[in-house]
Amino acid sequence: MEITDVTVHTLSTAGVEAIGDGTQDTAVIEVETDEGITGVGEADSSPAVVESIVEAPTSHVKARGLEEILLGRDPFDVEVLWEEMFEATYFFGRKGAAINAISGVDMALWDIKGKATGKPLYKLLGGAHRDSARAYASTLFPEDPTDTGAVLEAAERVRDDGFTAAKFGWGAIGDDPRADHELVGAAREGLGPDADLMVDVGNAWDDDVKGAIREVQALDEAHDLYWVEEPVRAENIRGYARISEHCRTRIVGGEEEYTTDGFRTLLDDGRVDAVQPDVARSGGITQLRRIARMAADRGVPFIPHGFSTDIIVAANLHLIAAAPNASLLEYCIADSPLRWNVVKEEFPVVDGRVEVPTEPGLGVTLDRETLSKYATDH
Repeated sequence: MEITDVTVHTLSTAGVEAIGDGTQDTAVIEVETDEGITGVGEADSSPAVVESIVEAPTSHVKARGLEEILLGRDPFDVEVLWEEMFEATYFFGRKGAAINAISGVDMALWDIKGKATGKPLYKLLGGAHRDSARAYASTLFPEDPTDTGAVLEAAERVRDDGFTAAKFGWGAIGDDPRADHELVGAAREGLGPDADLMVDVGNAWDDDVKGAIREVQALDEAHDLYWVEEPVRAENIRGYARISEHCRTRIVGGEEEYTTDGFRTLLDDGRVDAVQPDVARSGGITQLRRIARMAADRGVPFIPHGFSTDIIVAANLHLIAAAPNASLLEYCIADSPLRWNVVKEEFPVVDGRVEVPTEPGLGVTLDRETLSKYATDH
């Protein structure tokens, strides 16, 4: 079997804004083979940038587009190809967009491997520790810090839909301590006292670690938080360690970190209470399986991030099934057609849980009408 083509579908909804919402646009990647098997993946980055990284002509032995590396190669050599793509992009990305693009390609290669062998991805990763995952609803705080009514309504809807956990993040959180308490309080009120409540600060406290410690402690004391996510930037390893040391609630992060090298530092020096690599950003299936094992060896939970399409939901379900230290699935509830319509399959939440796909590969089929409707012109 040989790779014959690599296609990047750049998709976008109308009116993309500079907010923390990964469902506004995306890059869906297809890797085709001479045996008619096509793998599907997703890169959660700027779609136009991902496309350029895949299609770029060679300018140096360490500055090559991914397609040139992949054409004519055996897709079963997935880990060899990962290393070659990583080395070939040395001059334009050790982190960020280059790794995002590699992540999408890597996902598609594992999908091919599963389809060719007739096995779901979790089988290729060593088997399933579980056949479903507990889902936590993931949504954004409003940009207006006074709009606590929207938070209350969203939390009540999540509770009524059967979720037992929810995360609110970004938006106005982190701008003002008083407003933060009102926003988080509205979320807790809507969820009720028994559900787990997570808060994603989106790096808002990076320049004030002592203030972050006070804020985390106060929010947790008042509203009983399950975790606080990304209080500081991924590079602020000392800040992570200090906050984790002084706070009772869990301090987690990793959606903006890359590969095993970055997560080793985050685990050992940042002392996070859970790691959250993103399969469409942090290095694909190849890297996330290693990160999950590295975390397991340290007794730390693996909770993959995902705030985009059902391609990522499917990939995360397989990773969660195969990892001994995983159980929670991030389940984005954004009202976006790219979140819900990129693939034909659905992954419903039943009694707070989502079943792991059992079809070969990722277990997803692209919806061609959606790809056509939201294709970008650039």
